[in-house]
Amino acid sequence: MLQELVPKVSIVNLVATAELNQFVDLLRLADVGGFLYDQAIYHCAYLTDHQTKAKVSIFSTGKMICVGAKCFDDAKHDLAYAVRRLVQLGLIKQTRITPKLQNIVATAELGSSVDIETLTKKLPNVIYEPEQFPGAIYYTKELEGASILIFASGKVVFAGLRSHEMLEAGKRVLSELDELIR
Repeated sequence: MLQELVPKVSIVNLVATAELNQFVDLLRLADVGGFLYDQAIYHCAYLTDHQTKAKVSIFSTGKMICVGAKCFDDAKHDLAYAVRRLVQLGLIKQTRITPKLQNIVATAELGSSVDIETLTKKLPNVIYEPEQFPGAIYYTKELEGASILIFASGKVVFAGLRSHEMLEAGKRVLSELDELIR
């Protein structure tokens, strides 16, 4: 089943961070195109324009968070682009950043429904409380604290992954679960 599943696994959100190591005067971004800053909404400025693939949150402390990227290269691009824009605007001095991957969320389709009740009886480390959450939450040591959410519809969500290697491990775990899932 893994051969059929692998092409169907897709990253739906990737979060990466970087530090500018300098203060950013966010008030000066309030009227700059591509930036959204309203202190009443949130204490950061958002950068999203035709050059970005996702959204970059920029905090006055110099911390930046890229949310919504589909791959790490896109997140690195957006964080570097934010630095260039801030330098062009004279808000920061040129600096080199080191983007860090923080979280990957990916989804998969099994192609058929899953008997969650039976699955939870066969697997250790599964949480299933249908009155609170409609899917089984499966933790395995291979995922180092990340989880696999398995829904009766056959949808699967990998949450909390910290690397592409962990995503590959998640695919292997899902393949091993195939007989139990069906």
